[in-house]
Amino acid sequence: MAGIFSHKHTLRFVLFLILAGICNLLCNTPNSMFNTVMFCANFIIYLGLILYWVNYVRKRILPTGTRTYITASSMFMIIYILQKVIRYRLIVDSVAAYRYMGYFYFIPLVMMPTLLLVTAIDLRYGSSRNAVIVERIILVMAAGVAAVALTNDIHHLVYVPTVDLSAFDMSNNTYSWGIGFYGIYGWIILSLVSGVALLVNAVSQTGKKAIVYLVCAVLAWLLLSLVHALVFERYGLPRPFFKPEIDCFCNLLIFECCIRFRLIPFNENYQGFFGNLKLPILITDKDLKIVHETAVPVNANKDILMKAKNVPVYTDEDTRLAAMKIRAGYAFWTENEYELHQERKRLYSANEILSEENDLIEVENKLKEKKAHLEAQNLVYERITEAIYPKQKKIEKILTDTDPGRASFPDELGKACVLNAYSKRKTNLLLLREDLLPESNRELFLALAESCRFLKCCGIDAAAVGEEYSELPLRAVNELYDVFETVVETYLPTLSRMTVSVLPNGVRIAMEANKELPLPKTALPVDCKESDGILYITILSKEGGDAA
Repeated sequence: MAGIFSHKHTLRFVLFLILAGICNLLCNTPNSMFNTVMFCANFIIYLGLILYWVNYVRKRILPTGTRTYITASSMFMIIYILQKVIRYRLIVDSVAAYRYMGYFYFIPLVMMPTLLLVTAIDLRYGSSRNAVIVERIILVMAAGVAAVALTNDIHHLVYVPTVDLSAFDMSNNTYSWGIGFYGIYGWIILSLVSGVALLVNAVSQTGKKAIVYLVCAVLAWLLLSLVHALVFERYGLPRPFFKPEIDCFCNLLIFECCIRFRLIPFNENYQGFFGNLKLPILITDKDLKIVHETAVPVNANKDILMKAKNVPVYTDEDTRLAAMKIRAGYAFWTENEYELHQERKRLYSANEILSEENDLIEVENKLKEKKAHLEAQNLVYERITEAIYPKQKKIEKILTDTDPGRASFPDELGKACVLNAYSKRKTNLLLLREDLLPESNRELFLALAESCRFLKCCGIDAAAVGEEYSELPLRAVNELYDVFETVVETYLPTLSRMTVSVLPNGVRIAMEANKELPLPKTALPVDCKESDGILYITILSKEGGDAA
């Protein structure tokens, strides 16, 4: 359960937790001074253990949303324990202050399970845009739930006083529970159950052992809570731990299980590893604040680091500072180019033969670069040739076998135009690069529209309609256009009218045809339905969003 991986430190953490429980038991002696000392020791140990664990979490986990949620949860643990101290030790005379501390009790009680839930969502679904939106909505709702408790004096939805408000100190027989009380605990239970379920689902990918440990941590929390409520509170027995301590450290145990089984990515002794390296390396956050630094320092101020983010810079004549963006910030390192510069000086003073050889090497490198570029171009051209060669053969056959004097000549020429339109658009698509294609693009719509335009050469009233932009990747665009062309070629002899539209994950065709024809085998699934003489064909991609 400790905040680090060493068994020695784990044992130390557990021993201090047991010591805090013993101090709590010793708070009920006849000596008030001794009781005060034990109470203070108990509180300081709890506070120290939580801060100790949070400090190691900050070192073990890189700056991410998960680390932010865990840190925030730890702060609410401290508030949870602190409010118990203030309420039962510091406030003794003020009825209103005592009552409001009772309301304030609900803030950590609500936020700790909520932060466990949003942490589980972040671990299960990653930092996707939808997950972040859901997490923020849940946090706002939790703040609203906690606000209901804080404003109880206005509406009395949580506690309904049976005495005058000025005398309401939340003692027994002075209130009844309102609908807000049950709503708050319903939120707490729902957050805990949902968070644990998501965590169990996430750790199941790491093996059965991780599930067993996580389930044991949750069961320990439940068991300790039941024993505290049904045994210690019911019979008024001296107890080593109160409910806040049970909630805080069992919550901490669940987070630690997630870290131990790498559900939360971490680096063991990351700071120590970097601190002992004899290489000049520096890791910063996104604001260029130093997070880790090796034993050999990188002598550069923030202005130089800012410049090195984009291009390497020289901190002195022989030291080159380079940078690379990483997930949580930037990594900087220096390279000593003294020997390289010395070699350059010797080369500069070398004879003309070496200079000519260098020129030859430079020419050779340029030729290699050009050759690589040509090979890449040839590879693209081969893909294009492979894709459109069958269509070109069909066009050649149509033009060779068709007599301009025949009545069927316009139809055959129109078919050749349709095939040629496909060849042109297919070539354009194959010339595109996935990394340069915008996330939202019109390539599929433009290809469909051009094919429809040339279908009119065959006397077919065809048009591309609806939304032009889609977020389909380039491979999906190519596959959808290929299957669309297969459908068009199959139904071309019987087709009279057609519209085609782009779906979030495919293409939908509505056509008037004399009869339904069997389609050849295609790379994507094709769904055909007939209604009122209209044939509806849906082509679905394996990538992209849900169908509209």
